[in-house]
Amino acid sequence: MTFSHYDLGGLEKGITIEITLNGNVANVFLIDHENMSKYIKAKPFKALGGRMTFSPIRIQTIYAAHWHLVIDLPAGTGMVKAGYRVLRGGAPNISTKPDIFRPTEAQLAAAAAAAEAAKAKVAKAAASDGAKKEPEVGLEGVSGVTVTCPSCHASTVLGKFCMECGLTLQKGCPSCHTVNPLQSKFCVECGTKI
Repeated sequence: MTFSHYDLGGLEKGITIEITLNGNVANVFLIDHENMSKYIKAKPFKALGGRMTFSPIRIQTIYAAHWHLVIDLPAGTGMVKAGYRVLRGGAPNISTKPDIFRPTEAQLAAAAAAAEAAKAKVAKAAASDGAKKEPEVGLEGVSGVTVTCPSCHASTVLGKFCMECGLTLQKGCPSCHTVNPLQSKFCVECGTKI
């Protein structure tokens, strides 16, 4: 695994980290201390960020913790130069790119409820025709459900990112920042074209 690691130390909620990339595509993760140890051991981990094809990237801390910044190069992608800065006080809260989003607690609860409803619908359909069906889209917060990644076609656990290639499986609405499944053409909350 090829990655660069920056220990950012303790940061309070709402601090924006601005990352500048120069080179190929990279996975950019803002990871708390507990999940950093999982990342190093190649175990499933939770992080903010994902596969980035643009620069600069702004990611905001969602709670106070000891944070780490990781720039991870997918296998065979070459090299990338990266820099970062911590923006405090008066720093912009959101990215101009919809791939980075910060859902509110209400939006996370709504996404989890929608995911549970989708899971129940799949289970009902599977029971009616005897075949196991998987949802075509994923929302954060559902465990044990798998989807097929549209990029590498691997079967991956439903979440923010494909566990095989790191592709973002969700996207944020550019208008209201609601979490939407990757395949959405319109926002499920406000109807804005994505």
